[in-house]
Amino acid sequence: MKKENERKSKAGIVFVIVFAVAFIGLLAFAIWEYIVSEKSIVRLGNYLTLTYTTDDRDRAATEVTDMLVKRSVFGGLVKKETETRTQRAMAKYQTEANRLEMTFPEYLSTFFGTTEDAFRENVKEAAELVVKEEFVLDAVADREGIELTDTRYQFMLAEYMEADGYTDVDAYLKEYPEPELRAIMRRNLTIDWLLERASGPELPAKKSY
Repeated sequence: MKKENERKSKAGIVFVIVFAVAFIGLLAFAIWEYIVSEKSIVRLGNYLTLTYTTDDRDRAATEVTDMLVKRSVFGGLVKKETETRTQRAMAKYQTEANRLEMTFPEYLSTFFGTTEDAFRENVKEAAELVVKEEFVLDAVADREGIELTDTRYQFMLAEYMEADGYTDVDAYLKEYPEPELRAIMRRNLTIDWLLERASGPELPAKKSY
C-alpha cells in the first residue's frame, strides 16, 4: 500500500512538472508571438548581396528594393499600417465620387472600370508594397547609421521643389510637410547607399546631394 501511494505521488509530481513546462512553453510562445506581431520587421534580408539587371538608375533602385522586400519577414505593424493607408485612400476616392455627385460604385465603374471589392484589393496590394519598402529602407538606414543632415536636406529640398514646379518654400512645405519629406529623403539616400554596394551594370552618377 505504501509503495502504491509512493507511485501515485511520483506520478502526480511528474504530471505537475510536465504541465508546468508545457504551460511555461505556451506562455513563452504567446509572448514571442505578441512581440513579433508588434514589429515592423521580424527579419531583415541580406542587403549586401543585392543585384540589379539594368543600367537605368530608377529601375535598378526598384529592383533592389523589391528584392530586399522579398527577402525580409514582416510583423503585424505592416498589416496595421497597410489597412490604415487603404482606408485613407478609399476615403479619398469616396470624397471625389461625392464631389462629382456619383455613387461610389458608379464612380469606380466609370473611371476605373472595376468593382469596389476589386478596387479595394488593388489599393491594398499597392499600399502593402509601399509600406514594406518604407520599413526595409528605414531598417537599413537605422542599422547603417544613414542620416539626413540639415545641409543635405536643404539641397534635396531645392531639387524636389524644382522638380515639382515650386518656388515658394512655405507653399511647398504646406503641401508636403517637412517630417514626411525628411523620411522620403532619408529613404532615397538609403537607396543610393544600396546601389553603391549592389552588383549590376554601370549606373549613371547619383544626384548631387
